[in-house]
Order: sequence, then C-alpha cells, then structure tokens
Amino acid sequence: MPEQNFMLEPEEKKKHSGGLFKGAAPKEQPAGPGVREIAEGVTDMGRRLRTLEERYTNLQSKAQLTEQNMLSRNKHLSTEIKTLNSEISDIKKEINEIKEMMLSMINELKATAKKEEVRVLEKYINLWEPVNFVTRNEVKDIIKEILNK
Repeated sequence: MPEQNFMLEPEEKKKHSGGLFKGAAPKEQPAGPGVREIAEGVTDMGRRLRTLEERYTNLQSKAQLTEQNMLSRNKHLSTEIKTLNSEISDIKKEINEIKEMMLSMINELKATAKKEEVRVLEKYINLWEPVNFVTRNEVKDIIKEILNK
C-alpha cells in the first residue's frame, strides 16, 4: 500500500491557526485511510493468513508422510540387515565345516602310500612271485596225491 501521511500540510495549518481566542477552528481530521480501505486491508491480511496456514498444514502433512516413509524404510532395512547377518553366519559355519573336511582329507592323503612306495612294493612282489606260492591246503592235497600213488 502506498504510504499515507497523517499530518496536515503546512498550508493547512496556517489556515486554521488563530490562537486560543480567535474563534473555534474546525476540527482537524487526519488524511488517513478510510474504513473501507482498512476493511480491505484486514480482508487481504486474513486471506494471506489462511494461505500461509494452508501452506503450513501442507508442509506438516508432507513432513509427517516423509517421516512415516523413513520409519517404514528403516524398519525394512533393519529386517534385511538381520536376514543378511544370519545368512552370513550360516555361510561362515559352512565354510568352517568345509575347512574341517579338507583338513581331514589332507590328513588321510598324508597317510596313504606315495607313488614311489607303491613301485618299490611292486618290484618286491614281482621278484617273489607270490602267485606261484602254494597254500597249506594245496600242499596237503599234493601230499595226499603222492601218498595215494
């Protein structure tokens, strides 16, 4: 609104100045806004206030919605983290079991004969030819045959 001056102009003061006893001067009315302009200003301020209140309410509801979304997302993420942690612990247990099995297999493999040891045994077996050995039962049978003849 344009600035309005509530004071009388210097010329207007001169017209009405006459001293104390010079007669009754007309009452001075301030040259300010009228009732209508004040009512329009109040209405305008009320409209602006309602607009601001509506904006504030909208911001509050947006903030509440954002907070609810954040809480929901946080709950979902914490559930996922718990699930992942339990899966990680299960995987760690399985890895430890696999390590134990591998160590057991390594120990068993260390206890088995090596290729060189098997070759040495093969040479001895070929030298002795155990296939040509006779069992006790065979010897008994041979003796019986000889005695029977």
